[in-house]
Amino acid sequence: MTEETKMHLLEPFFTTKEKGKGTGLGLSTCYGIIRQHGGFISISSELGHGTAVDVYLPRAESGSTPQHQASETGLLSRGKETVLLVEDEPAGRELVARVLRAQGYTVLQAANGDEGLRTAQRNAPQKIHLLLTDVVMPLMGGTELAQRMRAL
Repeated sequence: MTEETKMHLLEPFFTTKEKGKGTGLGLSTCYGIIRQHGGFISISSELGHGTAVDVYLPRAESGSTPQHQASETGLLSRGKETVLLVEDEPAGRELVARVLRAQGYTVLQAANGDEGLRTAQRNAPQKIHLLLTDVVMPLMGGTELAQRMRAL
């Protein structure tokens, strides 16, 4: 990356992608989450040679217990719930859906908030256990979608 790009890398809505191909929220969102958990991020880049991103998070307290317990086989238990996945980036949506299905979840997919709401309404008899959504999307963002789904 150029020095100019590096100066703005973690700013919300900064992107080097062409218009309509990204919101510029990815790295700034990651940065915010990492900072909220007491960590920090280090990004080094050399023009024409690549970029390295290092994330540092504090060590978990020794008394903390994992949220998921392994079975006797050492494997995590498989999911049985239904997830409504709403993401406007097709490649990201397909990857997340594939991972969730591989873990046993039923995944309903939508490309934007409007489609997500229609999908939820169409599948009303089926309980949706989790809404996993992008925040910034065309037509209806994730926050509005979550509020409208709560009303359902």
